[in-house]
Amino acid sequence: MTGPTTLDSTVGADRLLPRIVGHLEDGGLLACPTDTVYGLGAAVDEEGVGRLSEFKARLPGKPFVVLLPELTGYPGAWDEEFRSWGLELSADALALSRALWPGPLTLVVSDPAGRFPEGVRGPAGGVAVRICSHPFVRALLGRWKRPLLSTSANPPGESPAVTAIGLAERLSARPHADRLWIVDAGPLKPSRPSTLIDCAGNGCRVLREGAVPLERIRELVPRIETE
Repeated sequence: MTGPTTLDSTVGADRLLPRIVGHLEDGGLLACPTDTVYGLGAAVDEEGVGRLSEFKARLPGKPFVVLLPELTGYPGAWDEEFRSWGLELSADALALSRALWPGPLTLVVSDPAGRFPEGVRGPAGGVAVRICSHPFVRALLGRWKRPLLSTSANPPGESPAVTAIGLAERLSARPHADRLWIVDAGPLKPSRPSTLIDCAGNGCRVLREGAVPLERIRELVPRIETE
């Protein structure tokens, strides 16, 4: 069985991104830098969820995060762009996203029509989404123009990966490792995970304080609840 393929991010976007888009369209898996750690990605469909779940040994009931393409309209029209993906944002979610995206903030928002597959939708029907600030992800999703599954690239129980070096060895024994492409963009600065906030119901609740501190969140949503 062959192992992962490692790609050098310095070869140039015009050469690299079309290849990666084709790889994702063909059901491939991707490891690449994000605004926190190296993450794993796949297309947001049942095949992508199944393959990534098996690769990561994902526990049932723990949905994947979805990285969205960067919004193109002015902030006041963001709710319309989200509805094009089948998502609805509350007023608090809009305030947080306008101020803190792109960046390490993950929001759980409503998927009222159930357009996202099982493994992405949470038990209450919410979907965790983020717009990533890393230049590679922004360029890739600008070309891909679709949501992308995301989870940390480390095997279960291991520390998050901040470099691509060693990922191929660490992940070579995982199922579908031959379908994994690793984009080496150099080391990432140590970072806390993204701050995770549930805005899918009434009000907003902090599920995990991370790279965006609670003080900054309270400046935008003063009555936000905490765990």
